[in-house]
Amino acid sequence: MALSPGGIPCHLQDSITALLGSKEIILVKPVQLQVKSKYEDDILVLTPWRAYVLQVLLPGRVWSSFSFLEVREITIQEPSLVVIDTDTASYAFRLVSLDDLEQVVSHIIMSLKKVFPDSFPGKLLKNYPPSLFERIQRITDSLKEMLQNNQGPCGGFSETYAALCDYNGFTFREEIQWDVDNIYHSQDCREFNLLDFAHLESRDVALSITALSFNLWFTKLYCKDFRLNLEISEQLLYMLSKSVKLEELVLENSGLKFEFAQRMAQALRGNPDSALSTISLAGNQLEDKGITAFSQHIKKRTKGLRSLNFSRTSLTAKGASTLCQSLASNGIFSTSLQHLDLSGNPGVLATDDASVRINSSRQSLHSFLSHANSVSHLNLAGTDCALDALFGALAIGCCANLAHLDLSKNVYSHKKPRDVPPAIKLFFSKAAALRYVGLACTKLPPEAVRALLQGLASNSQISDLHLDLSSCELRSAGAQVIQDLIFDANAISSLDLADNGFDADMVTLVLAIGRSKSIRHVSLGKNFNIKSKENLADVLHRIVQLTQEDDCPLQSLSVAESRLKLGTNVLLNALGSNTSLSTLDISGNTIGDTGAKMLAKALQINTKLRTVIWDRNNTTAHGFLDVARALERNYTLRSMPLPMSDVTQAYRSNPEKTEEAVHKVQAFLARNQMRRTLPKQTFRLQQGIVTSSSEQMVNEMCTSLQKHVDALSARLGREVEAGVLCAEEAIREANLSISLLPLLYETGNAPYQNCQLLHKLECLTEAASQACSREIQAIMQAVLDTTQNLCPTILQKSGVRDRLVHTISERIILQDHLHLSAVLDQLVTDVFSKLTEIRLSVIAAVADGLIDEVLEDLTSAQCRLAENLPKQTPDLHVLQPDNPEEDDFLLKKSRNLLDVAEQSFAAEEYKMALRRKNKHFRSIRPTPAMRSKADTETFSAYNPVLLHCPAPEPDTGCFSIEELFGDLQHLDLILLQ
Repeated sequence: MALSPGGIPCHLQDSITALLGSKEIILVKPVQLQVKSKYEDDILVLTPWRAYVLQVLLPGRVWSSFSFLEVREITIQEPSLVVIDTDTASYAFRLVSLDDLEQVVSHIIMSLKKVFPDSFPGKLLKNYPPSLFERIQRITDSLKEMLQNNQGPCGGFSETYAALCDYNGFTFREEIQWDVDNIYHSQDCREFNLLDFAHLESRDVALSITALSFNLWFTKLYCKDFRLNLEISEQLLYMLSKSVKLEELVLENSGLKFEFAQRMAQALRGNPDSALSTISLAGNQLEDKGITAFSQHIKKRTKGLRSLNFSRTSLTAKGASTLCQSLASNGIFSTSLQHLDLSGNPGVLATDDASVRINSSRQSLHSFLSHANSVSHLNLAGTDCALDALFGALAIGCCANLAHLDLSKNVYSHKKPRDVPPAIKLFFSKAAALRYVGLACTKLPPEAVRALLQGLASNSQISDLHLDLSSCELRSAGAQVIQDLIFDANAISSLDLADNGFDADMVTLVLAIGRSKSIRHVSLGKNFNIKSKENLADVLHRIVQLTQEDDCPLQSLSVAESRLKLGTNVLLNALGSNTSLSTLDISGNTIGDTGAKMLAKALQINTKLRTVIWDRNNTTAHGFLDVARALERNYTLRSMPLPMSDVTQAYRSNPEKTEEAVHKVQAFLARNQMRRTLPKQTFRLQQGIVTSSSEQMVNEMCTSLQKHVDALSARLGREVEAGVLCAEEAIREANLSISLLPLLYETGNAPYQNCQLLHKLECLTEAASQACSREIQAIMQAVLDTTQNLCPTILQKSGVRDRLVHTISERIILQDHLHLSAVLDQLVTDVFSKLTEIRLSVIAAVADGLIDEVLEDLTSAQCRLAENLPKQTPDLHVLQPDNPEEDDFLLKKSRNLLDVAEQSFAAEEYKMALRRKNKHFRSIRPTPAMRSKADTETFSAYNPVLLHCPAPEPDTGCFSIEELFGDLQHLDLILLQ
């Protein structure tokens, strides 16, 4: 009878293979199994995680089996007799030889070692011969060393999961194994996310959690908005009682009740080696019962927690009191706790003299915070916490480390506020790490805002602070405080003032914000409930002026939810010349398709904006298509969050065009995000729009001044001859300067002639290419040497090393080696692109400065002509015009001019106004014409140009110097008011 290498007949071996199917067979040994007082011949088959006892007779049948995870004890009674005790039975096997016994015992112990890395043979083996133990110990030591060097993907999670599936009799889910071994492992991800497996049955999810109990790879378990049933919860508790590696536990809004918190505290108490430092059970109905039980664990815990989140857990003052007392009584937490979140539990920290219980919770928290602590993130939003009392504790113990403070949706005081406590100013003057302060919906009194800003003004330790004062009902009194102090509060870089009822105070408030040199982000939405259309237009014009200043630090502006309608176009029309804003939020302003078209026109020439947010604006498919077409020519905008509300509405009425527009927008944004170099036209737009507007201004001033010179030359005597000559000289110089500008631009567009720079860059890329080649060769050699050391026998075979070298070379060619030259060539392109940008910037600066000088000369000439006007006015009526009606009109305008000349408009003020108009005002897109009279009236109310324009004079066909003063007075009304 033919025998297999293990001494098993071949026909029986085939029967065993067919019987166990796809299960991997590791060992097959003939044994005698003790049944009562006698031994019967059987076959012992060992798979990776289970032992099968089969009858010798055909057809093969499994007589019994047990999982290695059931094994409690292994006793060696004779050199070839081993007794294996499991949870349900005891097996006495007599093997053929000591070697067979050693192989069986070693396999079981090594399998358990993979699941329980901290286990060792002495825990299982009883009454073993020393020689056998030494051999098994050597085997397990080598296994331990191997596991330390390479446990397999994610610490051998899949093997543990397979063992648990075998132990529980569950189907092995290959997708769990594949996701962990490939996705998690390739990303070096230490977070096990239950949402990745939420589509599976709950028992499969539960089993994957159990596999984490002894895993030494994963450090975080995450679950949010997924209901965890009893089966999963039980395995979570088991895992918490066993894991020594898990550091973060996030189970938010998972349907857990107070019983889970009670049992969780019990599980952690039984696991003193737990590394858990971050716990978030937010959004679960833990109630006071659960929090109180967990508080008892906190009081006795010997290891601190870094983060604790019990927000929205139905916590009341009673539970909060217990929790705060536990935190205060355990000194470990003063140095460990950095993140504390109790938000969304109304009333837990309220101050009520009639309730000792509530007072105790407040005092316990204050006691903890007033001592030196490590809290860096404190969230007490929506807890009815009295701010006037809390700042006293913060000023004592939280100045050194607190970086994030969220006190929104609380009250300033539960008593009638009197004097503002000095602790507010003290805290904000001493805070050394503060980065975010949330005080939204707290109804701060103006004097508290004053104390806050005064504290920040005297604080030189912090910068880049985000201050949220939205929905505080500050109104006029609060606006006045902000106007007085915001300039000195240099720590503030982001300021949210939305929904504060400023309305009529917005003009002066915007001017005050404009004086700050530190604020880069500002939110002003829901403050535009201004009845007067003229006043609203003035506010919008001030915002435009703020963003147009050369030294404007503002990078982000939000006017969201303000329902500005067509008034938003005032802001959009100014975007073409914007050089500061990179983020704009105009959501909730009902701009419609007209506003979308104005946004599209602005995006075609704006090169500064990187993000635009504009949902809830009643935009249809036509408006989206306008924006999509504009983005085709915009290479700098990178983010435009999909306006879901408007897209949904537009899709219902016109799905094809809406889908087309959305696809185009997303494609162009993706192009911009991946693009490394910008077209030369983009650089021109960045620097050229102001210069272009300046040229137009010079030409118009020259034309206007020439008409006035012609009028005076024909009608006046020698008294004005010097002024006329000065004006003519200024016009000639201006025309000459304008004619030279194209030559200057051509210099900027000329190809590079610096061969030396190109040669150096080529040498640099060649040197870099050679260095990369050497590095690749070093990598190849190192890999081959390592392979030679690990597998010397294989590499000694004829031709193996040469084949490996050939394979590596082919792989390099197919991979990055071919792209190295392209990367290095791109480096040269990037250098010259940057030089182009710098060159165009220099040319624009020179052109702008030149035009400024021209404008100054033209302005001086205009002012000189105006000075001669009063001396010549009495003689004007002597002149005999061809048209008598024209003579009466000139006399009337001359008298009006005398009144105008008496006004104190200094020449320098006019020069400043002209320069401001040159650089900013003329680069703002004019108001679009509307179809109906009603639309025109509505839109003109939102446009500062139309608002301030005087009524047109009758056309007389001639020009006079008083028209010059009319132009200057109009300009002064617009820009100097």
